[in-house]
Amino acid sequence: MTAVLAIDTASRSRIVVVRAGRDGTVLRAEVMRGASVGTSLPGLLQRMLSEDVEAVVVVVGPGTYTGVRAGMAGALGVAQARGLPLHGIGSLEVVACAPLTSSYGASWVAADAGRGALYVARTPAAATPRRVLLGEFDSGGAVVFSTDTLTLQPLVVIDPAAALSAAVPLALSRPPLDPDGLTALYVD
Repeated sequence: MTAVLAIDTASRSRIVVVRAGRDGTVLRAEVMRGASVGTSLPGLLQRMLSEDVEAVVVVVGPGTYTGVRAGMAGALGVAQARGLPLHGIGSLEVVACAPLTSSYGASWVAADAGRGALYVARTPAAATPRRVLLGEFDSGGAVVFSTDTLTLQPLVVIDPAAALSAAVPLALSRPPLDPDGLTALYVD
């Protein structure tokens, strides 16, 4: 079976690297919490790479400045070294792709933006997040999905490795990223 290497370093609390099937099945996953992305990512990539990897997917943000850049640099390095296509996907799109989200209808996806703020979007519009202060966010009673543990109610925390793997088909459905124009997603 061929595989896709997927990398998510956008979170403040973890690094996620999965080897997934093109259909989004998890073949192998590693989640590292509380570790430095700069020192931990190379080892994770080395352990997750295999000869059957045919594409690379990277989370392009929004997320931490250093984390997003480290993940994109690592993904670009693997893709260029192996001559593989590189595909991007947004942080909240990853959450929205988790299998659980489709059964809740009108819901929200959210991620920690730091400094008392969140990145949020309605599930169908996960590609266009906005940044809001935590105290100003009102879900209107709708379920909020996240791969982060947030102080929101009602909140469903999703496994970050399962969500990243499930997002692989969406990322692969898009044209590969142009390495010369590779940019991170920033949300004001």
